[in-house]
Amino acid sequence: MGSLRFFLIDTFIGNELKGNPTPVCLLERQIETRKMESMAKEFNCPVSVFLNKEETTNTYQIRYFTITGEIPACGHGTLAAAYVLFRESHNSEPISFRTLENTILIASHENGTDFIQYPKLEKSEVKSNPKINGALGIKTFKSYFICSELESLFIELEKEEEISEVNPNYERLLQSTDIIKEIVVMSESEDKEYDFTLRSFCPWIGVNEDPVTGSIHAVLGHFWKNKLGKEVLIVKQASERGGRLIVKPLDSHVKIGGSCKIIEERIPVN
Repeated sequence: MGSLRFFLIDTFIGNELKGNPTPVCLLERQIETRKMESMAKEFNCPVSVFLNKEETTNTYQIRYFTITGEIPACGHGTLAAAYVLFRESHNSEPISFRTLENTILIASHENGTDFIQYPKLEKSEVKSNPKINGALGIKTFKSYFICSELESLFIELEKEEEISEVNPNYERLLQSTDIIKEIVVMSESEDKEYDFTLRSFCPWIGVNEDPVTGSIHAVLGHFWKNKLGKEVLIVKQASERGGRLIVKPLDSHVKIGGSCKIIEERIPVN
């Protein structure tokens, strides 16, 4: 297979929040998809990232794998990749990532924090699904919408305390729908340190609850900006590990950033 460099990164950490553990593999050359799938299963983390540098530009092909297979996007995976590359290069020149769907994501290093710039994504209001609500134990909500690009459903709850009370029945959740891959429950935060709080459930891709989720803020950035009237949003993900994100909604894009730390490094792995 040739050599690769392996890093384990905790992304979106903060205070006592442990963030999302993310394996990042820097490849010397392309490897077979089935090999990446096998390695992701062995790592057994929510998402594993594989990077391969394109020859003529400062662009990296980036691919994301859960334990069940490849997915097209992952915010915390992209942030972990940016953290590794900025650390390796010792400079803050922007880095481009090319996804499997040929989307270009730009990473920047701003005042000690890494950010990934995503295109702004739109939401569509949908009727509530009683099967989903029952599987989550949700009876009331403030808003209910979907993002088709992310295959994600968003449910805004009345109070922050209700987020911790959500106790999904994952078997029922899997049976409730086959048109989405993720459900996000959220609420305005009552803690002055944060603007809103959320949890993310993804049993359809083998991750019952995601520790910290980045890409969904391509939708949520402008939703909460319009709701709260803020240009910069501080977000808490209230999973067991927990996470802290910085979200900057722009005109047609959203910058999603946070702190990371390296947990393990192995050079090389053959």
